[in-house]
Amino acid sequence: MKQSVIEKLKRVPLLVLGLFILALGVGLSTKSGLGVSPTASLAYVLSQIFPLSMGTFTTLINVVYALIQVLILRRNYHPSRLLQLAVVFLFGYFTDFALKLVSPIEVTGYPLRLALCVVACAVMGFGIFLEVKANVIVMASEGAISAVAAATGKEFGQIKIINDLTCVALSLIISLIALRAVVGIREGTVIAALLVGTFTQLYNRHIHLFDRKTAAEDAEPEVTGDRWARDFPLVITIEREFGSGGHAIGKALAEKLGIKYYDYELIEKTAEESGLPADRVQKHEERIRTLFYALYNQTYAYTSEMSAQDAIFEAQRKVIRRLASQESCVIMGRLGGFILRNRPNSLHIFISAKEEYRAARIAEEYRLSPEKALEAVRAADALHHSYARHFTGQPWGMARHYRMCLDTSAFGIDETLKLILDAVPQFRSMFIGGDDYVPSKE
Repeated sequence: MKQSVIEKLKRVPLLVLGLFILALGVGLSTKSGLGVSPTASLAYVLSQIFPLSMGTFTTLINVVYALIQVLILRRNYHPSRLLQLAVVFLFGYFTDFALKLVSPIEVTGYPLRLALCVVACAVMGFGIFLEVKANVIVMASEGAISAVAAATGKEFGQIKIINDLTCVALSLIISLIALRAVVGIREGTVIAALLVGTFTQLYNRHIHLFDRKTAAEDAEPEVTGDRWARDFPLVITIEREFGSGGHAIGKALAEKLGIKYYDYELIEKTAEESGLPADRVQKHEERIRTLFYALYNQTYAYTSEMSAQDAIFEAQRKVIRRLASQESCVIMGRLGGFILRNRPNSLHIFISAKEEYRAARIAEEYRLSPEKALEAVRAADALHHSYARHFTGQPWGMARHYRMCLDTSAFGIDETLKLILDAVPQFRSMFIGGDDYVPSKE
């Protein structure tokens, strides 16, 4: 426990720096003249009406968020949440200080103002990135959102979006009533809603200076000393295009080799690992609807919490790695090849087919019209591509990510299965052959 407190104290400077940079970004957004972010809009509008600074109203609004947590959590309210008040007052002070720093900036011309708006979003995103990485104390607003989400059973992202829309709506109503004009809400508000979280995610993906050490159980297996690749069970991962016959091939392959086959069983195991209902896991796994999910998922950049989609993938990743360490098996889909990309004695296969071939198979199997079958194939491809892009940062189905890529529309299901079965002994001989063989870590 003491070590945990020491670790948190070490990260306080990172939190303070993040709060200052976030406040600086807010200040820059006010100078663009194109509107401020949704979360800053209410404080900005009130500061234009009453003789109090934007920083003061930022503090007062966050105090309200702190009180909301007390009212919702009641007996479950932990005294450590009172530390949010320190963050509240510090951020309010930084906001006013940042406004003074940027006061000399004068930007004319719409292109420059638009550019400044984007820069402000990038700066705010970096501030949030540092604040979340510090993981010391959450902002009162994020704490309130988490409390509401827990009380209602909704996800953090849903409540975050509702909160932002509420702030904007209140700002619009108050400014129209008090000032007879729309103040602080413009295209820059929409840009901030879309870009701030996106920038934060970008920093999370590419800046790892502040990451903590990965847990030992998550470490990649090493092939050093006496621990050769042959000590690892044979694992075959199969990624397949919808309608290509990959499921049938994977199941038959496991039966022929006398090893376990994991497809739908992974849903139950992932549900156990994540604590989520199995039907929810099945609904969300391997599915990301690009536009909506991108907008929804970026709300999680403001917190250390994970979205349901990310939590499912994380749980599934752990399940796949655990199964791969225990027994030889065939793992179907779920980005198994990516998850086990550095694991020795793993044969990664991609099964594809021409679109018309897949559509014909789907039409026959599910009794769909050719048009509906083709739509289903294209929709499934889009989901797979967006899912892979989100979790791997790379396109789905690139040949260099696999040991074998096979086209069932060229070879047929049975011949494709035979090609894989013929390749398995040769693949395994690389690991049980000469002692001078060192497996590729690509």
